[in-house]
Amino acid sequence: MNTDSVIASDQTTGRVPGVSRKGWYYNWGPQAWIDMWMSNSMLVKKAMPIVSHTFVPILRLSGDKEQVDKDYEEIKSRREDLHWLDSPREKWRKRYGNFVREVEWALLELRKHFNQKQYEEIVIGTSVALSKETSADFLDMMNSMSEKNKNKKPRAAKDGATGKPGRWATFMFQTFNPAHWLTGPATITEYDPANGVTVMEIPDCGWHTCGPADRLPNPNALPEEGCLHICKGPFEALFKGEGGGLKMDFEPHLPETSCTVRMTWDTGTAQA
Repeated sequence: MNTDSVIASDQTTGRVPGVSRKGWYYNWGPQAWIDMWMSNSMLVKKAMPIVSHTFVPILRLSGDKEQVDKDYEEIKSRREDLHWLDSPREKWRKRYGNFVREVEWALLELRKHFNQKQYEEIVIGTSVALSKETSADFLDMMNSMSEKNKNKKPRAAKDGATGKPGRWATFMFQTFNPAHWLTGPATITEYDPANGVTVMEIPDCGWHTCGPADRLPNPNALPEEGCLHICKGPFEALFKGEGGGLKMDFEPHLPETSCTVRMTWDTGTAQA
């Protein structure tokens, strides 16, 4: 991790302008409720145990057990408490920030004891195995994109273009985006499901922006370890395009907080 990547100097000069989301609708609208529910079901219940049940036990066996326990309690003390009157959006933000903070601490500690290959086997390998065990339905849904779009004919817009989503698709994506709980506001910049291509630009990924910088284990740097090895690494390992299924490629623009996600799949049609 580059400790010189100072958050304060990151002006988020992503590849697309930030998507403005504020006010009552952003905090209480349907997407906020979806994200609140997803953050609880996917992060708190399914993903958070990877720290306490896997990474911390490995650290206890690899170093000073008492110091590890002390450090783990300290990082947990930085959790932001959820309150009854918090908006759905704020509950999502706090849960996400708490998860990222503790994961980042654990990964930075694991770095001290293992080489790159061992580190990736522990972090990415465990994340993939946990996802297959706890989120099989979600993985099946994502992989179904290939079958749902097989042999679909391209639908040209009025200007003859096929690479942009229409108004209805844009509205649905911005109102009921199932990935929003992970990315935060995003924009579809290329949309061609008939040819099995969708590109999503994320100007300010929630991984980097949900938690207050001064609560991070390294307050002077973005949480890069988790970005690369809990998000990018496992998703690319889970969705490799095998058998014509979904293939995902993540391009984090570190040290910016933006990211490009490219999704491709076989549609049963000849590619140009």
